[in-house]
Amino acid sequence: MNEYTPRPSIDKKIVRILAIFVAVIVVIALMIFAMLYSVGVGEAGMVVDPLTGSISDPVIGPTFGLKAPWTSLTKVAYARETLGMWGDGTDEFADYGAINCFSKDQLEMQVDIMIRWSVDPNKLVDLYRSYPSLNWEDKAVASLVREHIRYITKQYTAVQTIELRDQIGLEIEQELTKAINEASSLRGAIINIEVDLRNVGLPDKYTSSIEDKLAAQQLKIQAEFEAERKIILANADAQTLLIGANATAEQKVIDGQGIREAIDVLIAEHTITEEDYTEFLDLYVYLKTLETLAENENVTF
Repeated sequence: MNEYTPRPSIDKKIVRILAIFVAVIVVIALMIFAMLYSVGVGEAGMVVDPLTGSISDPVIGPTFGLKAPWTSLTKVAYARETLGMWGDGTDEFADYGAINCFSKDQLEMQVDIMIRWSVDPNKLVDLYRSYPSLNWEDKAVASLVREHIRYITKQYTAVQTIELRDQIGLEIEQELTKAINEASSLRGAIINIEVDLRNVGLPDKYTSSIEDKLAAQQLKIQAEFEAERKIILANADAQTLLIGANATAEQKVIDGQGIREAIDVLIAEHTITEEDYTEFLDLYVYLKTLETLAENENVTF
């Protein structure tokens, strides 16, 4: 029969000390984890103290730091934000569907648009106080975009929305910039606003008729240009003929004067009497005429 050997007893005091030590280590680790924060590139962080209700000045990333364990860190992407509105909103890059609006001639259209902006870090605290849920894009910006696009498109006919697309896009950007800057809840924190008017969607039948009309207008302009060009060429030809005729007439005058001078010389040299002058003149003109005809290749004797 084996003899019973009692196991050595564990000192409960030591166990209690070890448990307390482990608990302290865990608490310290949790506190350090709660105190340590990091802010990424293009982000700004604000430390919010729920006990005092204070909000720290924005900390611009990339950086890290320590905060009180009972405070929280709110991070905001300030460098570049976008708001996309196109299609039915199911596109992964679209935040909302296209904006339904009407033209001046009461034709329904869908406007696809992309808005880009930055947030001024110096005004981030005021913006956060207005929108503690960080939903200023949904509650303010998107609403202003819809409102002003519907107002602007109402000033143009459906045809003008196609012909003046660049002008309308610029007007939308200017109006949105003004409206966002003047919105009291946004505190002037939205800056560097850019608008990309992606498309103005009209009903297919109407779009086709507009394209046909524009094509007809282009053909009309081309026809008017061709007619004007032909008139210019005809005028140029007429001017050329007139200049040639004038030159020929002047040459004949010069030739006549030369003939007269030659006859006078011959008369002076040969002492022709006045009775023979007319006969001599007729003979000289006749000979000159034969000379001219001989120079013409189309004349056959």
